[in-house]
Amino acid sequence: MAIKINDLVLPITKLESDYQVVQVTKWQKDGEVLGWNYECILPKLRFEKVSVKVASEFPVISNEDLGKEGMAIITFEQLTITPWGRANGHFISYGLTASAKSATLVNKK
Repeated sequence: MAIKINDLVLPITKLESDYQVVQVTKWQKDGEVLGWNYECILPKLRFEKVSVKVASEFPVISNEDLGKEGMAIITFEQLTITPWGRANGHFISYGLTASAKSATLVNKK
């Protein structure tokens, strides 16, 4: 029986509770803004980057504020991270895709 990459699931122990945001962009499709894309790093996965899509009207932090602060930590509600793969001849591409219900900025202590 063959295993499809879509059948794989990241264990909860590999997921973070707080995520360091490195970039914020608009999430768009056909020119329509659907929400925001937060590019985050995953220290438990060798600092792999993952972009988390959140459908919301406004971002929890802008790129300008991110540049001023130097670093921002956010949490996600109902975060889902799944792997994807694509074969193109002899080349195989793979990565992670993620989405969440909402994002919350964590205040620095």
